[in-house]
Amino acid sequence: MFKKIKKKMANKPTTTAAAASPPPSSAAADEPFLDTTYNEPKVLLSVGERRNSIEDITPPSGSSSSRGGLARRGSSKYITAKTSTLGMQNIYSTPLTATLHYTPPLYPKSSTDEKFISLAIQRNFVFANALITEEESSRKREIQQIVNAFELHTVSMPGEVILRGDRVGDYFYILKEGLVEYKSHDEDGNGEYRTIGMAKKPGQSFGELCLLYDCPPPADCVSGKSVGSSASSGNVTKLWRIHKMAFRQIMALRTMRRDERMRDAIRKLDVLNGLDDEFLFRISDALDTRNVEKGEVLYRVGEEATHFFVMGTMGKIKLTTTTTAQSGKNKKSDGVILGAGEAFGGEAIVDGMKPRKHTATVMESTTLFTMSRQILDRTIGSLKDAIQLSRDRQLLKSISLFRDSDFEDFEYELLAALIETAHFHAGQFVYEEGKKIEEPALYFVRDGIFEGDQVDNERVYQKGDFFGEDSLTPDKNLKFAGAKGGTKYYDESVETLSDTAICGKLTLANIDSVVLDLHRLGCKRRGKEHRAYASSLRTQESDVEGRPESLSELEFHKLFGAGTFGRVWIVSKIGGGSLAYALKIQSKRELIDKRQASSAKRERLVMSKLDHPFVCKLVNTFQDDACIYMLQSLVQGGELLNLIQGGRQYGGMPEIATKFYGAAILEGLTYMHRRHIVYRDLKPENILLDSTGYPVIIDFGFTKVVTHKTYTFCGTPLYLAPEIILQRGHDRGVDYWSLGCLIYEMLFGNTPFYTSGIDQKGLLKNIVRGNWSIPSDAQVSDHATDLITGMLQRRVTERLGCLAGGYRDIKAHPWMKEVNFNKLVKKQIRAPWVPCIEGAFDISNFEEYESGNCNDYKDFTRTKKPLTADEQVVFRDF
Repeated sequence: MFKKIKKKMANKPTTTAAAASPPPSSAAADEPFLDTTYNEPKVLLSVGERRNSIEDITPPSGSSSSRGGLARRGSSKYITAKTSTLGMQNIYSTPLTATLHYTPPLYPKSSTDEKFISLAIQRNFVFANALITEEESSRKREIQQIVNAFELHTVSMPGEVILRGDRVGDYFYILKEGLVEYKSHDEDGNGEYRTIGMAKKPGQSFGELCLLYDCPPPADCVSGKSVGSSASSGNVTKLWRIHKMAFRQIMALRTMRRDERMRDAIRKLDVLNGLDDEFLFRISDALDTRNVEKGEVLYRVGEEATHFFVMGTMGKIKLTTTTTAQSGKNKKSDGVILGAGEAFGGEAIVDGMKPRKHTATVMESTTLFTMSRQILDRTIGSLKDAIQLSRDRQLLKSISLFRDSDFEDFEYELLAALIETAHFHAGQFVYEEGKKIEEPALYFVRDGIFEGDQVDNERVYQKGDFFGEDSLTPDKNLKFAGAKGGTKYYDESVETLSDTAICGKLTLANIDSVVLDLHRLGCKRRGKEHRAYASSLRTQESDVEGRPESLSELEFHKLFGAGTFGRVWIVSKIGGGSLAYALKIQSKRELIDKRQASSAKRERLVMSKLDHPFVCKLVNTFQDDACIYMLQSLVQGGELLNLIQGGRQYGGMPEIATKFYGAAILEGLTYMHRRHIVYRDLKPENILLDSTGYPVIIDFGFTKVVTHKTYTFCGTPLYLAPEIILQRGHDRGVDYWSLGCLIYEMLFGNTPFYTSGIDQKGLLKNIVRGNWSIPSDAQVSDHATDLITGMLQRRVTERLGCLAGGYRDIKAHPWMKEVNFNKLVKKQIRAPWVPCIEGAFDISNFEEYESGNCNDYKDFTRTKKPLTADEQVVFRDF
């Protein structure tokens, strides 16, 4: 399926005394995966061993494991190394609102300076990779926009700090003249402030990582005095600089304009005109490039059509036809000249590979964007089905009942995908007037003719019409028909008139599975009293029994965690028994100062929409003048990282266990993806184990609803996808990349792109260049190698999970064939390791924190500057 990588990996696990010992015998298959008699987890299956089914991996019911089986997070050198090498620290940029209306800055400069800047940025890692485009003309234009955005910055005195090592940088600098010293205090803490490097040659640069994400430079960057210079000239340092937001906006603008241009061009092909934007953008991203020269013949009349083409921003193509004159000689037509943004060759998309109708000749050299029918099928699946799905989405939005609902675009996409096909024959009734509605459904006529018969009213339903809308509305008691217990009767009969007929059928049950609350259906057309009553019914049905409604109802028990923005406490409802929660407390001041307030609000909004067994549940939210509070379900089994840590001494976790965790995490991710939610921070620290040993995804600070692409840099370096680093816009494909990294880590104990001693820049280079391999001594199946290779494809449109089948392609991969996903999501499979949890407040499976003051749970905010009234407004909707 995918090309396998078998090169020796540079960062294979370090051999230790424990690793040198053979793994325990797999004979103890009746026992838990992890030997509970040791201080750290210990794998009881050899690394390469496989079973017939993932359901065979579990120990017999009744067996359990003691607390000794789960290592403390801080107890391993592996963890220390991992965190100290930058890879596990979250990195993020100020949220970017990308817009097509952005006007890049223009700072006047000479042609000599323009050439100087252009050469300097093309030697820099960040620019050299970000400015790679399909068209040379586009690349030159983008380089010029970047060059125009550089401004001259003059430092008149030596010793002036240009960038501080303890503050987030805003600019990238290129030295024009003078000298810049990189200074830092000694690591041993003796306070000596010394020079550790310098930029002294024109064209040298610093601060490039500040362009990608919010970070300080590794040292102070201080203006110096050039040796041998005069007093006047030696004191002056001149630099060219560009602001990070200008760089990010230009990069986003490049991608957005390209996507819009390609979408509009593809739409001009008649055979693709019925597709909506989602499919058109998918095709746009998957186009290949072909540079052609003047005089080149792309294809001739009568040849088999294999590809269609889209013109770039320059060049001309001539299409000519050949006809036979009365004399019997062939005669060429004058032809049609196509220019920038035109599309042609659409006959290649039609089934049967129709012959070409024209001869296409290059009149001016250009870059073409092209795709074959095979790649089109891989990208969007069946063209017929994609067009039907696009039409169904638009039709649903046009129906008054749905138009009067508060559904979001992703819900319409899910609803359209759930429309089933129903076949009818002549004389068959779809339903009859006066009969009780048992299966409410909306019908869309695909083919054939139906007659609707009411008292004193008859009508005919043909292709493109729909019927059954009234069956989806509630009765006078606001109850829905069918399984929901309402009582309604059909007010017309619908009979099949044609010999055969086909309908699309959307049942109320399927609508309910998507929107989760049927009272949202047509909610805008009902009166206030009607809506209030429906709201009270929803509250009765969905309210979390006895959940705390205010901070004053909470009793604080233990400090659970501490981070940049706040704390996590174990709490319970006063007088509410033994039900415990995790209360995440964040400082408003820190969120404001770190420009992360919008992320916190987005986290709350996203979590409020999620309800899945493998996703942490939000119970309630509160706020006061200093903090925001998120009350969440408590997951007590420890981090997935601990299991990886324990299996590392044998080269990684067993494949069968990795499948279990990988499959469950995939279920959680795809649940979010179906709602257009991109997670963006998948790593073993963000996967906790519940009381049954199942993984639960936590920490939604980087999640975002993304309908096409987003441009904010965020994530954890070891798991970043290349498109995030390259500032090209990203979508849910980044989560499949991270899952590929995580599966690799579970199998081999290391992440794919990290090598010993590597710095942040080197790690990002490895990711962008795809520098990774399977360890030469790895004892894993070829299917495992193939799956990882598919998920770590640098080009998003070729990545497993991003093809036409989406997440289904991962589920259908041979490596996953043992997984019964229906049983998995119902938690009917026993986990490879079940944590020992003694009581509702037991958090011993986690790193221990010093006991906090339960009466002063927000002591960390005491020294913070109070928020102004305007700053408080930011959290108004939290």
